[in-house]
Amino acid sequence: MSKVFFSSWNDTIIDERNKLSDERIELKKLNLPDEIGGKSLKALVGWAGLVVVDPDVNIVEVVKEYFLNVQQESCGRCIPCRAGSKVIADRLDKIIQGSGTEEDINILEDLADLVQSGSLCELGISSPTPLLHALKYFREDFTAYINKSSADPSNYDYRAVMTAPCRNGCPSHINIPKYIECIKEGNYEEALAVNREKTPFVGTLGRVCVHPCEANCNRQPVDQALSIRLLKRFVADFGLLNSYDQKYIKPPIKARPEKVAIIGAGPAGINAAYQLALKGYGVTVFEALPVPGGMLAVGIPSYRLPRDILNYEIDLVRQMGVEIKCNTKVGVDITLDQIWKDGFKAIFIASGLHESSTLGCEGEDACYMGFMPGVDFLRKVNLGEKVELGETVSVVGGGNVAMDCARSAVRMGVKEVNLIYRRTRYEMPANAAEIKAAEEEGIKFHLLANPVCILEDGGAVSGMECIRMELGEPDASGRRRPVPLVGSEFTLGADTVIPAIGQVADFSFITDDCGLELTERGTLVADANTMATSVPGIFAGGDAVLGARTVIEAIATANRAAEAIDSYLRTGKSEVGSSLVMERFIENTGVYKEEMVPEMVGSRERLEEEVLTVEKRLAGFSEADLGFRCPSNVINEAERCVKCLRLGLAVL
Repeated sequence: MSKVFFSSWNDTIIDERNKLSDERIELKKLNLPDEIGGKSLKALVGWAGLVVVDPDVNIVEVVKEYFLNVQQESCGRCIPCRAGSKVIADRLDKIIQGSGTEEDINILEDLADLVQSGSLCELGISSPTPLLHALKYFREDFTAYINKSSADPSNYDYRAVMTAPCRNGCPSHINIPKYIECIKEGNYEEALAVNREKTPFVGTLGRVCVHPCEANCNRQPVDQALSIRLLKRFVADFGLLNSYDQKYIKPPIKARPEKVAIIGAGPAGINAAYQLALKGYGVTVFEALPVPGGMLAVGIPSYRLPRDILNYEIDLVRQMGVEIKCNTKVGVDITLDQIWKDGFKAIFIASGLHESSTLGCEGEDACYMGFMPGVDFLRKVNLGEKVELGETVSVVGGGNVAMDCARSAVRMGVKEVNLIYRRTRYEMPANAAEIKAAEEEGIKFHLLANPVCILEDGGAVSGMECIRMELGEPDASGRRRPVPLVGSEFTLGADTVIPAIGQVADFSFITDDCGLELTERGTLVADANTMATSVPGIFAGGDAVLGARTVIEAIATANRAAEAIDSYLRTGKSEVGSSLVMERFIENTGVYKEEMVPEMVGSRERLEEEVLTVEKRLAGFSEADLGFRCPSNVINEAERCVKCLRLGLAVL
């Protein structure tokens, strides 16, 4: 078990240098892994200080390497960062070569202060921190070089990663600062290309992503988070209008002989196919539904995600040579064994969650007419099937699926839509914007309530008996557990009841002897980094592994799986590349901390998107939220970004 020798990370000093090895605190207490890609961590150098694990690590060499990386990443728009980082690196090299003096060490301190106080972005402001900490706590390592001949350089493996609070908050680690900088310059084509490095679903994410990046935006304590999602949407829509994608979505080049099969054409499956096609593999996607897109196509209403946007981005993947076979259910139309026999050398399972969780109340298994699980309801609506709802609908649940069901029902002409949720509005997992829109559209919320019985009349739903709830102690989710209030039952009339409380997977295609393992939650067991299952050559991702999560999280698993599949087919070992390893590693270092907010000039209002009026929204399924349309406004919003860049360097 790795132990901390010294740490100044986030200005918390842990000095274990005078302790025996077994007396030092464990590295895991800093939420840091002790290895990267199978190599032991010797030290971490970055914006927040130093973490030293190996007592013999050469601090001076490591800090010099750090500033060489700062020099590579510096944009050059301010002299203190660009020139200062080079002078610091040169001065450190002079010391290492044995020609430095005590005065050079003093000059390093002055240079660090100058760069820190004079730089215009967080890269320059934060980069001197590890040098100042090294000079303060390891000064003898610097003075040991004075008037001595240079020593042989250490043989370290360095892994650098540039991040930012927003990029770190994105599960797929899209280079948000880079594409926002491109938008500032009016270079929308490059901004789109930066997004396409990670996913074909740029316009899709620009509409339906829950934008965890914005929760990490350093503007929040000052005014409001940057509109990162909508900036993404703008460049995707602008690129579609100007045919940007056709410039770099090239016909397939089958550089690799191996074929890869993917089960499920949802966001994880299509994203993995995209990344594998970029690497030169032939990819076939097997999809049970009549259309590709998974829950993007049949679970999200078109007023949130227009089908022309989704279909366009899926067609980009097809243009790269990916074959998508719809109406092909694995386990029925083709088996896992047949896939192997057809010559596929790897399989990625991304079958999603297309079955509904049960309410656990009386009457739900009676097959009453008018009882329709939320996933089934949305699938029918999105596939254009006829659905009779009556005049009153009750939707059970507080997540985005419940909101989609309720808002779709209103658009279908239902006179009264009730939404029943067992906790308070504060605990609702749905996006705040979706909750607000649902209320604006006349949906009635019945909070702290839960169904106990589905009522029927002549074999058809007639209503629902509910009970009031109160919040007790927190449960496993961290939210306070709802507890029924005895004697508080009440009845809601309803022609249709739509439970939308969760989703489960259909793994009927997995046979007992195939070797795949399931968790207690009914999801596939897969390695968190490589997405490899217990069966060599089979990988899994998206909701099939994570449970009901977000589109951007599904995409993140797909990107890791694509790299691991490439590694497996080339070397026989499932590994991910160093960039993905470092992105995962740096997630644990505390990139976003409210107390570390950089200085900003004044407060600037966040740009809000255009939306249809409630009257126009309820007239049908036309897109309700219109995004940003004016380029000058978009550039102004992008200019709110203060470039909170951070550089980290792992020493292995």
